[in-house]
Amino acid sequence: MAGKSIFDKLWERHVITGEEGQPQLMYVDQHYIHEVTSPQAFQGLRDAGRRLRRPDLTFGTFDHNVPTVNIYDIRDVISKAQIDKLAENVEEFGIEHAAHGSEKQGIVHMVGPETGRTQPGKFIVCGDSHTATHGAFGAIAFGIGTSEVEHVFATQTLWQVKPKKMLVEFTGVPQKGVYSKDFILALIAKYGVACGVGYVVEYRGQAIDALSMEERMTICNMSIEFGSKMGIMNPDQSTYDYLKGRECVPEDFEEAVADWKTIVSDNDAVYDKVIRMDVSDLAPMVTWGTNPAMGVDFDSSFPEIKDMNDERAYNYMGLEPGQKPADIELGYIFIGS
Repeated sequence: MAGKSIFDKLWERHVITGEEGQPQLMYVDQHYIHEVTSPQAFQGLRDAGRRLRRPDLTFGTFDHNVPTVNIYDIRDVISKAQIDKLAENVEEFGIEHAAHGSEKQGIVHMVGPETGRTQPGKFIVCGDSHTATHGAFGAIAFGIGTSEVEHVFATQTLWQVKPKKMLVEFTGVPQKGVYSKDFILALIAKYGVACGVGYVVEYRGQAIDALSMEERMTICNMSIEFGSKMGIMNPDQSTYDYLKGRECVPEDFEEAVADWKTIVSDNDAVYDKVIRMDVSDLAPMVTWGTNPAMGVDFDSSFPEIKDMNDERAYNYMGLEPGQKPADIELGYIFIGS
């Protein structure tokens, strides 16, 4: 009998009912919410006269509409309304949250790991596609739509069809100046933005083992740009060291770690597709177009136009085939998000 991947093991742990290949009802361990995709879901609860099933497994933060500099100077009317409505909703429904302007408030994909709510073995959802970020901790994590947010509010469950499994193995030791984002951009440039459609992507290998948790989160986050809605990695000592001592980790941390060690993929686990990339020869990656597959390494020239999409991308970016990234004058440099 073939071994199981981490995804297989976690999926089996969370199935409530249903047959594989058909929609299955899955239990949700952690639900993150923010101000953009939650207002209609909360109103749906009110309209139906329902309560929130598990407020203790729900956590909110103010994220997308918070200005970078003056966080209270929200000039867009809709943005301000969404911020205000989330503040009302978390109070009304008794949801723990990182209040606007509080020390813990921030990007929804970071407040979970930083507070220790994101843990190996969990089934995590949020109304944001880049929820895949949390997969770096050995969790099933993905984005859901507003109607699904309401379903999780009401039932703490979600209907899902189990995806196929892809293994992406990054081997080798990267050169100085090459980072995890270069790994995933090189993968997308080679295989395209649709390669991951229909798959959960498990990332592993020597190059992954050497990454920090923040670097691992970058790769899982960009599973979305690869076409998948889920990226996942096996937890290891780096994962445990990152989580130890954080606010919301289990009280018996060593017992939790012992369980987390059992969920890693078996050596003989079977995958529907396998891709291997050696990162030893990678150079820093630069995207020249309007999707992340339009990328080259820093020393290469931008490619010739092969179709209308390329032509539109060059026109939009103000670049030309044959140029090199080093030839571009830097007018503005944007750091952060």
